[in-house]
Amino acid sequence: MEEVMKKITAKLATLSLVVGSVSAPVALASESPVYDYFSAYYQLVEVDENETGIDAEPDGFGIEFSKQFNDFMYVIASYDDVSGDYQVGTFNYDVDTQLLMAGVGFKYSASRYTDLFFEPSVVYAEADVAGFDDDDTGFGAKAGFTHAFNPAFHLKGYLRHVNVLDEDTNSYGAEARILFSDSVHGILAAEANSDEKLYRAGVSFRF
Repeated sequence: MEEVMKKITAKLATLSLVVGSVSAPVALASESPVYDYFSAYYQLVEVDENETGIDAEPDGFGIEFSKQFNDFMYVIASYDDVSGDYQVGTFNYDVDTQLLMAGVGFKYSASRYTDLFFEPSVVYAEADVAGFDDDDTGFGAKAGFTHAFNPAFHLKGYLRHVNVLDEDTNSYGAEARILFSDSVHGILAAEANSDEKLYRAGVSFRF
């Protein structure tokens, strides 16, 4: 798992060098981390069959909203819907999972280009496994940093903890924000825990 994240980080660093060499978007975008946006993305989950005994690659979509109120605080909310076929031995079943998160973010500007953040949240999850529904309300927390390498490329690194549906999940991830203009950004992200890897690609609109 560590090897996978090292490869992802290396690719994101390479991407930052490529984007940094492009001068056109630099004049249009932002030199500071962005907190006012609406994002929509496609996501794919890879389940580690060696760890879980489950053969599955569910996918789906998600949306995220963030709004800053002052220099230290913002609100954030997201909705994710992921579904797919799961195979355990000779048994196949469908799983549809929906996750709603809403919370408050606190940020500290370490410099003009770098912020540290902490996001406690309420989490609601609903899972449909082979026709059997289960839902629960829990909590989550996300902490990390956002750094603007240049006005066209920002990188976020974070740790996340979620407790819902009687499960504790700890994961770590990275998100690249590519600023094509001041208002239109591309999103590439990867997140991993001991059992799964999550990949996201989408578009973000700054307002």
